[in-house]
Amino acid sequence: MSSRHDRSDPSEPNACDAQDWSSPRAYPEADLMRGLQLASDTVLRLATQTHAAVARGDPASAEAARESLEKQLALTTRLIDELLFDGEVRHTTH
Repeated sequence: MSSRHDRSDPSEPNACDAQDWSSPRAYPEADLMRGLQLASDTVLRLATQTHAAVARGDPASAEAARESLEKQLALTTRLIDELLFDGEVRHTTH
């Protein structure tokens, strides 16, 4: 098969069609998972910035990064709660 061959066949289901779209949370959960990935990446970035500021002896930058990290962790925890508990009022501990 040529690499230029159009592999999309309208008679074959694609990954989106194969999912159970009858589930009311299927699509929003995918959005939440993407949001969780972005939030987790941001937590890692902020933790790295905090570490770097502490390592270079910059307390003002370290404190600013730590405050941002704290806020981002709260957001990330809320996303995890939403995914784990389907929006119920339960909270993960940290």
